[in-house]
Amino acid sequence: MSGGDAEGVMGTGGQVDDLTMALIDSAFDKNEECQDVISQSLFALGRKIPELVLSSCYSYLKQHGKLAQGHRVVILQVIEKVVHEELEVIDKELAIGLIKQASKELTQENDVVPDWQTAASGVLVALGKRYCNEVMEEMLQKFQPGALPHFFVVQTIANLASANVYGMVPHLTAVLGTMLPMLGMAKQDNMRWVFSSAISKFSEAIIDYIANIDKAPDPSVKKEMFSSEIFSAYDVIFNVWIQSKETKLRLAIVEALGHMCHLMARDKLEEQLPRILAGILGLYKKHQEPFHITQGLCSVLDAVCEGGSTILEPHLEHVLNDLFRQVFSPVDYNNPLSMKNHNEVLRCFAVIAGSFSGKLTGILLQKLEQNNEKIKIGILTIFKHLINAAAPAMEDKKEVVLSGLKGVAQEPSNKVKKTFAQVVIAMGHHGYMDLEGGTTMIEFIATQCSLPDDPPGAKRSPDPDFVTNQQLRYMCDNVLQLLTNTVEQMENVLWPYLLELVVPEKFTEGVGVISRCLATIAAKKREANTEDYDLDYETQANLPKPSDVIARLMVLAGRPLNGRERGVHVLNLMKGLSPNLHEGLVELWDTVIPKLVQYLEDPEKTESWSQKSWEDLLLKMLSKSLDVIDHEEWIADLGEKLGAQIPMYARYPEEKNFLFKCVGIVMRKSTKKDFVTKMLDTVFSSVKHTDQTEREGCAVCLGFCATSHLDSVLSKLETVTKTDMAQKKGGVFSFMKSEKSEVDIERIKATLMLCYGYVALFSPPTLIISRMEATILRSLTPHFANVRDSSVKQNLIRAVDQIGQALHPGHLGQTYNFTNRGEFLTHLQNYMSAESTQHIGSETRALALRACTTLIKLDPILSDADLFDLIKTSTDCVFPLPADGGAPVKKGKGETLDSEEVEVLTEATIEALDDLLTEILSKDCTPATFNNILKHLIPWYLSLNDHERRKALKTTHVLLQYLLENVEIKAQPFENQHVLLARLVPRCSDPCIEVRQTSMDCIQATLLLAQRCSGLGDDHKDQMVEALPTLRSRLEKGDANVLYSVVNDLSKVISKKLPSEQLKPFIELIEEGLLDPQSHSSSGACVVLNGILKNRGTELMKEVDSILAAIHGKLFQIQFPQTKTGALRSVRTLAQHHLLLVIKTLLTYSLPYDENAVEIWRILCGDSQLVTVMLDHMLDLYQKSLPYEEKPQDDGKEPVRRATQTPLAITCALVEVFQVEEVEEQVVKNYHRLFAALMVRMGSSVGVEPLKPPQTTKSWGFFKSKSEPTTPKDKKKGGAPPPSSNTKAVKPSMVAVDAFRKFLAVTKSEDIAETLEKEECWEKLEDKEELANGINIITKALVTSTVGGAHVSNIVSCLSPMLSSLYDPQRVVVAAFLAQLIEEKCMGDDNLVELVMNSLLGRLVDSSHVVRQMCIRGLGNIASIGQEQVQHYSTTVLSAMMAGMDDKEDPEDDITVESMSGLSKVLSEIDEKHIRAILINVALRIRPCFEREKPNVRAQSIILFGNLSAFGDGPSKQPFLEQIHSNFVSLLLHLNDPDNEVKKACKYALKKIGALIGSDPINNMFQKFLLEESNLHYGEFMNDLSKLIIQDFPEKVNFYVMGCVSFYKSMWSEIKSNAALFTGFLLGNLPQERQGVISKEHVCAALIILLKDPTPSVRSSAAEAMSLLDKY
Repeated sequence: MSGGDAEGVMGTGGQVDDLTMALIDSAFDKNEECQDVISQSLFALGRKIPELVLSSCYSYLKQHGKLAQGHRVVILQVIEKVVHEELEVIDKELAIGLIKQASKELTQENDVVPDWQTAASGVLVALGKRYCNEVMEEMLQKFQPGALPHFFVVQTIANLASANVYGMVPHLTAVLGTMLPMLGMAKQDNMRWVFSSAISKFSEAIIDYIANIDKAPDPSVKKEMFSSEIFSAYDVIFNVWIQSKETKLRLAIVEALGHMCHLMARDKLEEQLPRILAGILGLYKKHQEPFHITQGLCSVLDAVCEGGSTILEPHLEHVLNDLFRQVFSPVDYNNPLSMKNHNEVLRCFAVIAGSFSGKLTGILLQKLEQNNEKIKIGILTIFKHLINAAAPAMEDKKEVVLSGLKGVAQEPSNKVKKTFAQVVIAMGHHGYMDLEGGTTMIEFIATQCSLPDDPPGAKRSPDPDFVTNQQLRYMCDNVLQLLTNTVEQMENVLWPYLLELVVPEKFTEGVGVISRCLATIAAKKREANTEDYDLDYETQANLPKPSDVIARLMVLAGRPLNGRERGVHVLNLMKGLSPNLHEGLVELWDTVIPKLVQYLEDPEKTESWSQKSWEDLLLKMLSKSLDVIDHEEWIADLGEKLGAQIPMYARYPEEKNFLFKCVGIVMRKSTKKDFVTKMLDTVFSSVKHTDQTEREGCAVCLGFCATSHLDSVLSKLETVTKTDMAQKKGGVFSFMKSEKSEVDIERIKATLMLCYGYVALFSPPTLIISRMEATILRSLTPHFANVRDSSVKQNLIRAVDQIGQALHPGHLGQTYNFTNRGEFLTHLQNYMSAESTQHIGSETRALALRACTTLIKLDPILSDADLFDLIKTSTDCVFPLPADGGAPVKKGKGETLDSEEVEVLTEATIEALDDLLTEILSKDCTPATFNNILKHLIPWYLSLNDHERRKALKTTHVLLQYLLENVEIKAQPFENQHVLLARLVPRCSDPCIEVRQTSMDCIQATLLLAQRCSGLGDDHKDQMVEALPTLRSRLEKGDANVLYSVVNDLSKVISKKLPSEQLKPFIELIEEGLLDPQSHSSSGACVVLNGILKNRGTELMKEVDSILAAIHGKLFQIQFPQTKTGALRSVRTLAQHHLLLVIKTLLTYSLPYDENAVEIWRILCGDSQLVTVMLDHMLDLYQKSLPYEEKPQDDGKEPVRRATQTPLAITCALVEVFQVEEVEEQVVKNYHRLFAALMVRMGSSVGVEPLKPPQTTKSWGFFKSKSEPTTPKDKKKGGAPPPSSNTKAVKPSMVAVDAFRKFLAVTKSEDIAETLEKEECWEKLEDKEELANGINIITKALVTSTVGGAHVSNIVSCLSPMLSSLYDPQRVVVAAFLAQLIEEKCMGDDNLVELVMNSLLGRLVDSSHVVRQMCIRGLGNIASIGQEQVQHYSTTVLSAMMAGMDDKEDPEDDITVESMSGLSKVLSEIDEKHIRAILINVALRIRPCFEREKPNVRAQSIILFGNLSAFGDGPSKQPFLEQIHSNFVSLLLHLNDPDNEVKKACKYALKKIGALIGSDPINNMFQKFLLEESNLHYGEFMNDLSKLIIQDFPEKVNFYVMGCVSFYKSMWSEIKSNAALFTGFLLGNLPQERQGVISKEHVCAALIILLKDPTPSVRSSAAEAMSLLDKY
């Protein structure tokens, strides 16, 4: 090799040679991540100097024959990657060397060693892409005839055939020639597998070569050239090896056979086909996963059937049987291979269809006849695939397929039908439906569209693929629409055939989608006026007649939301078909139907759907249609067709109901008596008397008919009464049938009752009076008593209601005295009373209420006693009903009312009650009548049940509203106004939102009614009353504060509007409201009470004692905080003359304060005058009281400090006082006193024990109430005894901190509080060790505070005396405060500076370590005040700082750090001349601190060095620059220090020295990227910086590099890593011509040593650095 040494390395002669070798030597690192980095480094070097790396790897492998196998693998993998990227530049000689070495590695071990030999094989394949001949030459030496080659030799040749097709195919003749004799020698399965795999890849390469022959180097190559070799290989592989038990081998053989068959001669293939197929198919039984076998089989079939060849025919049945087994196996959709196998099997069928479509179709149809669900689904799946994927082959088999599949339409299984539906849509797309039998497929789809829902209680099948009726129906709906809208040729199939499916009963559920499709086609054809649009009913005999179609569609349109919302589609079909139904209908329907469709599509209409409104519209259209045609015979024919279709709706009572109504319209129009009589018989004989829906339809039908034929209808009803209702007699065994007969008679009776009602309502008014008593009432009256059947009862009630409507003067046009009314009302009340109030089981109650409402409209007016009974009965049977209607109730055999039905029934019942009471009020619309009703309603307001309160209030509002709208405006008494208001007020804060809002509505209505009763008309607008709706809208939120606000505003309105004479009784009722069972309501009552006392108190002088006694007596029973607050406010109002006693007593209470004591403190703060006195008194007590008591310990330990009562109680009180917003002004006035006192109190509280537990408690005695409950029974009623004494000890420090926190909040010192929160100061103030730092933070925040800043000097005055305190914590507090105050410039007060500085200097020898630290900090802070002061104190301060750095009693380095920090600050204000003499000494003194173990020492020393740079630009410039260069490497390496604060310090220092270093680009880089809080991408930064260092300081590069090397022995692995990377960046970016100054040997040797470091990250960094040194 050129340029190589004796060992074969193509070396550069530089250090990189050794580095590369070192990396190679370390490549098998024990840490995987590190191993990856070293590999990547080698690869990176390989991209730049491929020949060095490849030759080094080659040499290393060659020299180290006993190298660990894993190490060899890593090196070989690097070689492969480099070769893959740099193949084109690799020297041939080196390539040959690598090929030989890789070849040696490949076969060094005779056994198979996968990782090693795979890596070696990878190298050979990669090289073979360019040096194919050389690789093959090497491989063929190890691939000699007569000897079995190494496994990986064969695999390498095989992989090379895939990787380099054009290079390898020319070699394959020779390779196959050598290989074939070896096949017989292969006895091991792994060798057989590799040979099979190789032959598979060879065959694939040959096929690929020939397929792309136009690009091939040798266009003369043909597959026949390889046929004999391939056949020979096949002979061995197939005849011998396929018998192996090794799964992997068998699969490889099958895959190989798939490719080999394409190369075998046709005659040989035909000859061997039976054995090939038998061999492959036989494997299915031996393998669980069939995909690879199927894939091979499909490839064989593809070769066999190529060009339509039929050589497969003798074996077809055998092949199909095996394929069928695959198809019939369930597919596991969670297993990708299972899905692939299924698709591959289907592809096999498509391949076979290319040559045997006829035979295959016959076999499939024959299989389909088997009664097996899985088989049928499988065959249908095959048909679907063939129709779609083998369309050309199946073209001439369409009729056969269509005919053969007809039978599937009768299949009962939904799973089969689902698959068949998919086949149908495939046939539709491929033109099958045009052929004979296509309509059978359409009928099949339509039948599935008409499936009923699965029974609701049916047990779900465990089969995961189970198909419900709903799923199948939904799918087939989509299929039919898809065929209609997307397959153009389907139109001729579907029109008019789909019309045949509209009328038959079996398609009832599917008429919606059938109509939709038919309407689409009809509209299109009608618009285009196509020839086939007009229907000829004579020639097309299967089509239903027009009258049948009209009858059917009209009835189905009557229930438009049923049948999956079929209404719109049915109407569109009627419009589209109208010219084909009757020419007279066209104009009418074209006008009316679009409006009806629009009605159905209107979302507002469908949301509040009214079936009655819809039926009225449709029946009106039917009536007009009859008017338009006006042909008696046609009308009768339509009626008979409707009658004939009645049996079709046996399972559809709603549709049957509407059909009856349609019949009624037709009979009303007809004049033929015999037709009417016949239809009446038909209707009554076909109605199901057990079904109310059908019963109602029948009754309406008779009612419509009675409009024109009253006597005929009455005659029919009398006939039914005599015949059908007469109980059958005779026969010995008649008693056995009597029970059933009796039930039947009851049901018929129910129908009759309802019929009489509708007949009465719809009959001509001129005839009804004469028929009423003579026929109708005579028939009804006997049935009222002893009604057992609920349906009879309900229909009797309905009949009464309709009779009442019929007899109303507005309907009759004359007055009529209804003598039976009283009797009817009694029966109705009895029916209501009999109904359960636990649940709503039927509509009896609502029907009875409505009937009563109708009856009381008739004359004469009811007596007061009758009204009282009626109101009580009505309210008692409605209000107790549960909100949800109660538990589900049986409505028939096994049926129950669902929740929706119950909800509708409940709403209807309440509405009926409201209507009844409103009707009663309307008879005498005065407040007196309203009061009579109100007596029944008020007890329900206090119910514990939400639903009862809600109903009562809604009813009240309905009545008030009615009264308001109809009362006469005149002066009249409204005596119960206070009662109504007092009972409504608590409900305005009820937990139930509806109760709240309704109560407010009622209050507004009450106040408006009071205006009306005082003679003020509608034109009078009272602003307060008119504003109540605003309060109502605010009641939507249940938030207690919102409710308080609303009720408070309400109290102002009531205060203003309540008459004086009603004030006292109103307050008495409101006091009862304080203990309302609903806690929110009691709070509301309390708020109004407070408002009344505030606004109308002057009128209550004589009542004060009784009011206070009542409130105080209830104080301990009140559980709701808002209520208690209101009650306490009342206490405050009355306690303003007794403040001093209250305070004195409260201070003696046990701590912590109980809830009521706390509330009293807060309430007292509502009066600013009281607060002023209170605060002065407390601060005086603070000064006079001892902070804590000390008790000496016998064992010589520190004395125990225990809190004293008075200052601790004051502190607890202040916590509560400061939380009251009203005290802000008074607290701010005493800001300095409170601030100082609380700071000292915090210092005095740290480490202090709580008070001794109190022996007795006074707090409850003070507030003890005579009405206080004592028994458990009372407790249940809502009161609760006071809790026992709270023995939980109060922690003094916690309370003191809490007081200070609350003080900041009340004085709006948020800026201070936010700072303390952000700095986590609160915890420090409770920690003895952190107290000083906490005070420093407070001081800093105080000085910068917009609120506290103005009080600083006064605070110092308050604190100064405490610096001489006997208590350490208090001295720490003051020293820390003063130290920080110096930094904050003492607010510019020079006298204050002198005082503070002298104070601090005097405490430098304090016994407390923390006080000394604070003093040093304070002295250092003098720098912030200004140069003049610094010069004044410079000598003293510098001496103190230097001494502080040497403090012997500073084991934690705290004072050292403080001294360096202080020195940093002072330096910024001292002239250069003062520091010049000691500048370099200071720099040298702090340099060792850069490498101290403690992060804060490192950080402060680095910051100080940065600050020293301020003096580096004067006379000391040169010596200081030397210090910069000396420390530069250290600073850069610590820029990525393990500690975050050190990183920040380095950023600071580097930015400071940047200006002095003498390089603008470096300085700019420091200023731009070294931002304190930003994350620095260290690697990128150092790489860029190294380029600038090389550019601006070329002479220093070696110095810096050697500096880095010195850090290779650092105690921190991060610093070692940083040093290695920095070395790499400096040397890697250094231009070649400047590399002479570098101590290359030393540096590279050090890096190589670092590569052996125990820390993986260091080794990784060293490797990464080495990858950059390709030029050395």
